[in-house]
Amino acid sequence: MFKAYKKFFVLLLFCFVILMISGCGENDDRIKVSIGMWPEEILTKDVAMFKEWEENFEKDYPEYDIVPDSYTYSPDTVIAKATSNQLPVVFQTYFTEPPKLIKHQFIRDITDELHELGWYDKMDPMMRETLSADGKVYGVPRDGYGLGLFLNLNMLYDVGVIEKNSDGTYRLHDENNNPLYPTTFAEIKAVSELIVENIAYTYGIVILSANKNGGWQFSNMAWNFGCENLQVYADGKWQANLNDPSAVAALEWIQMMKNEELIPADASLSYADWYLKIGSKQVAMAICGSDALALPVTNFKFPLHDFAFVPMPSGDGTSRYSLYGGTPYVFSANATDEQVKGALLFLKYMGRSPEIDEISLSAMELGFKTAQEKGMPILPTIKAWSDPDYLEVANKMEEKYINVNMYYFNDFFNSINEMKKPEEPHYCQDMYDILDQAIQSILSNPTADPSSELTTANNQFQKILSKINQ
Repeated sequence: MFKAYKKFFVLLLFCFVILMISGCGENDDRIKVSIGMWPEEILTKDVAMFKEWEENFEKDYPEYDIVPDSYTYSPDTVIAKATSNQLPVVFQTYFTEPPKLIKHQFIRDITDELHELGWYDKMDPMMRETLSADGKVYGVPRDGYGLGLFLNLNMLYDVGVIEKNSDGTYRLHDENNNPLYPTTFAEIKAVSELIVENIAYTYGIVILSANKNGGWQFSNMAWNFGCENLQVYADGKWQANLNDPSAVAALEWIQMMKNEELIPADASLSYADWYLKIGSKQVAMAICGSDALALPVTNFKFPLHDFAFVPMPSGDGTSRYSLYGGTPYVFSANATDEQVKGALLFLKYMGRSPEIDEISLSAMELGFKTAQEKGMPILPTIKAWSDPDYLEVANKMEEKYINVNMYYFNDFFNSINEMKKPEEPHYCQDMYDILDQAIQSILSNPTADPSSELTTANNQFQKILSKINQ
């Protein structure tokens, strides 16, 4: 009798285990889509926003399983992650990176999926071209940015560069609507002299020189000093042009600013340092991207109404460009068609598609409300999509949430379409790294020769650039 009961309970336990395994495996057939732009857990408001998007998406598409997989792109880590098949299905990168990622077959073509969704023709043409190779598209733009000049208005007012209206707001133009703020690098030097002379322990502007950030900003400076391109295609070959006389003039300007103690003494500053120096009131001006204006506010509680963002200054008085880049979403080469489709649909539930249905608008609104809760400045963005219906709706929603005095930003946003210039076409991150070294040499050695430093940089970069000439 006991043996019979024992057999019965063993059989019952076996059936229970089978049912448990079956139940646990119920969702194993779902298509897993790993999301590389998922925020880190410390960013609680952002995580809550993503979880709401995830819940809405999985409710409508139960065949998919969204998997958080926070990944901050780095040219130094992407190779290891790609070769070990650890890249998320979708992740963010820079506009400079797709050619390299395509060449190494780290990301995949999504042209058919874009056509199927009706998104292909709605994408900003310049951004689509940046993400394309051989007629195929390898990503979806999140947004764009242009480089410009961040101004601490209170510091500029204190030294008499700008004025105030009777209501206490700052006046950035004279009675003839000419800018009172600096529009040339010569004027930046003059303003920097006023800052240093009148406000203790401060500098005029911060110059970056590390983590490829110095070379990135310097390329825009070189253009604005008169260098048309730092990479030139001639006689069927690509040639480095880093030691163009106008680029040398830009580096000489940096050297002059350093030798006259108008910029911080640090010889190695990266992107985090611009908003550290601005946020701690150590400098009055900084070059940065239009997509990064929230950083001094969220990290250092910089007052929303005490800063402006204006167009990049000219070096030669006539050349006026804004380096135009952005952040694209790209898709792992190992992702299946179904995973790509799911990732693209999830972008819609994030408010990052050209769709303007209730789902998309609700997602956009959640993004703005989260930004409000975080105390971020809400400004116009450089849109990824050029579809007129989308732009009308997106701009209207943006206007609803803008929380800054747009007078302080209109000069930049009204001129960006005329000033924008895409980054140089090949091996940009390598070029920026090499230019960093030239800038660091100038900052650390007061007698270094800018022309010699850029000639050395040019020779180094030519070896890399020659790879496409072979």
